[in-house]
Amino acid sequence: MAQLLNTPKELDFLIHETGKDSSVLLAQAVQEGIHILFKRQVAEAYVNHQLDRDKALLLLGSEELEQIDYAWESLEKDISWGMGNA
Repeated sequence: MAQLLNTPKELDFLIHETGKDSSVLLAQAVQEGIHILFKRQVAEAYVNHQLDRDKALLLLGSEELEQIDYAWESLEKDISWGMGNA
């Protein structure tokens, strides 16, 4: 069973293991978190046709966009198969 998040303990672990100051680690966490949220929002906007493919390609890169397209096409095929339209 997965453990619940315990951010203070995780931060203490990172401080101990990396030897970095908590402010450095928190700044890195915010930067990486914003990047993840940004990519998630771009992907959502693309899938919902609020962002065109060219812009999504520019923001996400070809590999990530290909993964999104593949996942979306797979979902559409599964739905079609489930509805008996395969």
